[in-house]
Amino acid sequence: MKQKEKYAFILDKDEFVRLSLNKILNKYGFQVEEIEDFSQLESRKKEIDRGIILADVEMDVLEKWVSLVKKWNDRFVFMSPLITEELTLRLKKVGIHRMMKKPVEIRSLKRVIRELCPPEEGSHSPPGKGRKKGSRSIQKGGE
Repeated sequence: MKQKEKYAFILDKDEFVRLSLNKILNKYGFQVEEIEDFSQLESRKKEIDRGIILADVEMDVLEKWVSLVKKWNDRFVFMSPLITEELTLRLKKVGIHRMMKKPVEIRSLKRVIRELCPPEEGSHSPPGKGRKKGSRSIQKGGE
């Protein structure tokens, strides 16, 4: 049985973050693409439907692309070094329900992968106990 390719799109200014996520996501079988702008996703519906979008962007950028973000909010993960209650409320208003604190922990990223791209039949990754859909944040504060 042929597995469908999984895609991950990374939008982050920090080169170290991009390299780290790229390495981890490749390990889990994702075709990874680093993007510079949400406009690069407009014609990628098939790939996004089989993957995830990880982005650390300013709120004004999100608000500019709100229609696109809402279109794929079930595939979108907002990343930030500071996840506050105020930010969480603002993100929810634009349709974003998944947030991940940076630096991204591998365990949290694996949970997101299981949640958004569950293993297909015959996959080598074991099923896990992830958070239920619509949970507030993927990773709470810590050091």
